[in-house]
Amino acid sequence: MGGALRAALMGGFATTLVVGGLVALPSGPATAVTTGRPIAVAATDNGASYVGYASGGRLLRLDRDGAVTGSVPLDRDDQPVTALDVGTDGSIWVDYGASVSRLKPDGTVLAQFPLRGGTCPVNEAHDPTRYGGIEVTRDAVYVAGRCVATVGIYSLDGEHRASIDLPGTSLPRDVALAPAVKGLSARMYVSMPDAGKVYAYNAASLLSDPQPAKTLVIKRFPGFRDPEPGALTADEKGQLGVMDIENNALHFYNGPENYWYYRTLGHGPDPASDRGFVDRVTAVDNADGSFKQGLWIADSGNGRIQHWDHIGTTDWMTDALPPGDPGAPVNGTLPRITGQPYAGKTLTCDLGTWEGAAASYDVSWLRDGLPIPGATDTDYTVVAKDVAAELACQVTANAASGASSAPATSEVFPIAGPSSPPFVLQRPEIRGNVGSGAVVRCTNGTWTGAEPTRYLRGWLRDGQLLPGTNAPEYLVTDNDIYHELTCRVAAVNRNGTGKVALSEPVLVEGHAGGHVGQPANKQRPRIIGTAKLGKVLYCDPGAWDNAPTFTYVWRRDGSALGGSEKDQYQVLGDDLGHRLTCLVTGTNPSGSRQASSGSVKPRR
Repeated sequence: MGGALRAALMGGFATTLVVGGLVALPSGPATAVTTGRPIAVAATDNGASYVGYASGGRLLRLDRDGAVTGSVPLDRDDQPVTALDVGTDGSIWVDYGASVSRLKPDGTVLAQFPLRGGTCPVNEAHDPTRYGGIEVTRDAVYVAGRCVATVGIYSLDGEHRASIDLPGTSLPRDVALAPAVKGLSARMYVSMPDAGKVYAYNAASLLSDPQPAKTLVIKRFPGFRDPEPGALTADEKGQLGVMDIENNALHFYNGPENYWYYRTLGHGPDPASDRGFVDRVTAVDNADGSFKQGLWIADSGNGRIQHWDHIGTTDWMTDALPPGDPGAPVNGTLPRITGQPYAGKTLTCDLGTWEGAAASYDVSWLRDGLPIPGATDTDYTVVAKDVAAELACQVTANAASGASSAPATSEVFPIAGPSSPPFVLQRPEIRGNVGSGAVVRCTNGTWTGAEPTRYLRGWLRDGQLLPGTNAPEYLVTDNDIYHELTCRVAAVNRNGTGKVALSEPVLVEGHAGGHVGQPANKQRPRIIGTAKLGKVLYCDPGAWDNAPTFTYVWRRDGSALGGSEKDQYQVLGDDLGHRLTCLVTGTNPSGSRQASSGSVKPRR
């Protein structure tokens, strides 16, 4: 659907049925999340939920409507929360990577046991945002190893029953159990992000014949990147949901019909911060073994929890900041990195401001979201490994009583390399008289590296993307009055597309007066991309006066191609030997005008 359907914050459509659809404004693959963002979520049967973090500390508690109702202290507050689950009795199960704990909702420890596999460090090889998972049934605990390529099976009191060796050497991300239904035996599912596969085991023969009964290879859709299956969710009807981490899309398969693929939720393939979009989902959960109450999504890259109903509507979203200890200092302004973004230069972490007396501060530096070993001072010298990565500094404030704040993390500080896509240095800005009837402009912002080859754009009203607004100008209308406008830009160079950068929102308060004429094309559209079989082409609308919105039609030898009304098009076998053009229609309240691109002739 090309990203045309967007969400309102409450009750609006935020996920959409996408079958091979493309988002008009990509923003590049997300890196590992910071330790201050949610990486685990588990739902109770009554719709409440718990949220866990790579920084450990405490769990956040949300009610069924997404409101924060408190926190839960952890027994291992120095360990990342790899995964969470809620037992049938309401107890909370916490997977720390090397051990598992069972807690009451008030944090009282009911049980704690080590996992087979020894220690489990936090590093790229054992990233808690990428590997490890837990599923608890009425009589067993299944743990996907964060540091060993097995699924361990334990009794509820921690007795080790078996370890299921997984094919290959890569590590699993999640494990899910599903009951027998419609001739399909009870199944255990294990996702393998590095292999691009999900293994399905017959639960009844796990101990006697621990071999996959079915291997599900996640399909790569046109325009998507190679899939990386992560979080899993299954229901009592045999439906299986597989989150594609790399493409920010949740694919569904019908188990009783030989795992027939039937829909995708999300606006894949690219991450964005718009309402309803996701960015690096690290966990998905459902309640009471069913999809009837919907899905809880750990939208880690955006630092929030989303709740989707079973048809893909976002009921609510919550900014899920990690909770601090009671009585701890509270962050007022985030830490900030200063210095020059080059290898050999020294950066400094400004601690930010804090409310409440802080007796001491703990500082750590992060590279692509993971802690850098030994980097715990306010100053940090950039090393070669940081080139083409994003750095951040994280600060925890401690009270004299020993209470520690939630970690506060700076905005990322990119260290561009010769093969890096653009990183934003200065965000875009909206300029002009922001009133109905006026034309406003979005600046490009400034980006690392050489001048980008092009920019991809969009305009948003109250965080909701406005279709067809991929131009630097925007005509403010009466519909915008008393709403906030935001523009977004992604810069492109030969190495790829940078992450989307958002402007500060501006409020439209009334009329600006004046009148604009009909759209006028002053630079014709052009087709960008390689015209080869299977490749995706992009239609740049060109430059126009009087700020129209755009619609598109792709044509083969002058004839319109049905179903091609997007700004992107995948070259088909039928296109070989013919000429493709894209026809752009620009529309504003004064009328419409059309302009066509030049032609390209696809080849194999």
